[in-house]
Amino acid sequence: MRLPYCVLLLSVLISAMHPLPARADDVTDQIDQALAAYQKHDLAVAVAALEAVANLLRQTQADALKAVLPAAPSGWTADPVDTSAVAAAMLGGVTTISRTYHNGDQQVEVQIVANSPMLQGMAALINSPLAAAASMKTVVIGGRPMSYAANDNSFMTMITGKSIVKVAGNKTTSDPTPRSFIAAVDFAMLEKLAH
Repeated sequence: MRLPYCVLLLSVLISAMHPLPARADDVTDQIDQALAAYQKHDLAVAVAALEAVANLLRQTQADALKAVLPAAPSGWTADPVDTSAVAAAMLGGVTTISRTYHNGDQQVEVQIVANSPMLQGMAALINSPLAAAASMKTVVIGGRPMSYAANDNSFMTMITGKSIVKVAGNKTTSDPTPRSFIAAVDFAMLEKLAH
C-alpha cells in the first residue's frame, strides 16, 4: 500500500470519528509528522508515525469499549478494567479489554476481543462440528445465539463479525451467574462502536 494513501486514509478515518479524548492532538500531531517526513522522503519516520497513529486509535477504541462492560452486581466487586491494543504487526492487530468480578470464592471474567483478522477464523471454529465435539452447545440469551462450554462455565458470542465477547466463571461460580453477566453486557453499544 502506498504511503500517501495511508496518510489520506488515516486522515479520513479520524475526521469521520466522533471527537476523541485528549489523544486527538497526539493523533493529528503524528499524522502531521508522518506527512512531513514523507515529503522529506524519510520513510522510516513516516512509517513509525503512522504506526503510532494506529496504536493511539486502538487505545482510544479500547477505552471506549470499557463502557460496554457490566457494572458489578450487588454484593460483587470489580477489578480495574485491563485494556490492550496490539499493533498490526502482531496477530494482525487486536484490541482487548477484560474485567474480573469477585464475590467471595466466586469469580467471573468478562473479555472482549475486537478488530483482529483472526476473529473470522474463531467464529468459524465456534460454529463448527468441532465445537460440539468439545462439549460446546448453542444457547440463546437475550435473543442472541451463543456458545456455552460447561467445562469452563463460559459463554461466547461474536458481534457484527468484529468482536468476540466471552464470559467465564470459575469452578465455584454457579451456571446462572455467568449467564447474568453476559446478559448485562451492553451489546447495543458494542455494535454501535463496531460500525
